Amino acid sequence: MSPSPARVTMVCTGNICRSPAMHYLAQREWGDAAEVTSAGIYAEIGMDATHEMRRSAQRYGLTIPRHRPTQLDRAILSRADLVLVATQQHARWIEQEWGGVAEHAFGIKEAAELAQRADAPAGSTAHERLANAAAALHAARLEDPAPLRSLDDPWARDEATYDRVMGEIVDDLSVLTGWAGLSDR
Repeated sequence: MSPSPARVTMVCTGNICRSPAMHYLAQREWGDAAEVTSAGIYAEIGMDATHEMRRSAQRYGLTIPRHRPTQLDRAILSRADLVLVATQQHARWIEQEWGGVAEHAFGIKEAAELAQRADAPAGSTAHERLANAAAALHAARLEDPAPLRSLDDPWARDEATYDRVMGEIVDDLSVLTGWAGLSDR
């Protein structure tokens, strides 16, 4: 019997641009080591991921399937081993919902920066390393905090903005993938 996958949730505002791109890229890169979901603090229920984000993702060989936005809530936060958010606003929303700092929630850019100096997460399998990633990132955050820099919202912006944001997502997830040893799954 294979180990349970780590539960990872990606968060943005409407769950139609950044978090779906983060979700499906992590799902592709981390395979069965992760059960990846995404949600929005003000989810655009009934919509789908934007065509513009899909186009930008396609440039990286990523196909975003039909996507149904989900509203982030305390239950989703509680189930996750790791939460990656797009902006400081999302982190503040989680702090209010959680009732304080959620030690398993990080900005995607913050997590990538912390990973460059954090000890690798413990575990002999990709599942275990990903499940332990939040603890390793939190320890690094306590030792030497990284700023929670925001990932720009491309909604209603030009093609270059979508492409830049998608490139940043690819770069940040690549750092996390290498740091946690998930590419050898």
